[in-house]
Amino acid sequence: MVSAIEILPGVRGQIRPVRIVARDAPYYSDDSRWWSPDMYFKGGQLRASQEPAQGTYDPEFYETERWGHFSYAIPVAAGKYAITLHFIERNNAVGAAETLGGDSEDRTFDVFCNGKAILRKVNLRDRVGENRPLVVRVKGLEPNAQGKLQMEFVPVTRYATVSAIEVVAE
Repeated sequence: MVSAIEILPGVRGQIRPVRIVARDAPYYSDDSRWWSPDMYFKGGQLRASQEPAQGTYDPEFYETERWGHFSYAIPVAAGKYAITLHFIERNNAVGAAETLGGDSEDRTFDVFCNGKAILRKVNLRDRVGENRPLVVRVKGLEPNAQGKLQMEFVPVTRYATVSAIEVVAE
C-alpha cells in the first residue's frame, strides 16, 4: 500500500536538496519538506527535548539535536551550494545542565566547511534566547576534492549543537 508518491523534476548536473534532521527517523515538516534521518555524521550524540520551541510554526522540528564535537561529510556534485543550519538552545530539560556540561550561558561554538570558518563563536542564548530557533544560511560553498561538504561543529566553550542541515545547489 502506498499513501503518496511525489516526483520532482531534476536539473542535469545538480543534486536535489539534501535535508538532514538530527533524529533517528525521517521527518515531514509543516512546510511540506521531507527531511532524512541523521546521516553522514561522525561524533556527537543525539538528544531530544519535550520543551516546545517558540517562534516557529513547526515546534516538533526542533525537538532533537546533535551535540558535542562532531562533523558531517555531505556528498555533493561539483558546483556551488548554500547551506541552511537550524539551531535551538535547549538546556531546561530535567538533568540537561549536568548531562551537557552545565549552564549554557557560556556555550559557544564555531562551524567550519572544508576547513574554512563559516560561523564563529555562535552563542544561541545571546542571539535568540532559549527555546527559540536560529536559522543561518551560508552561500557560495564548494565541495572538497573528495566531492563532500565537510561540516565541522567545534566547541569553543562547552559543546556545539545543530538540529537540522539543508544543502541546496545555487
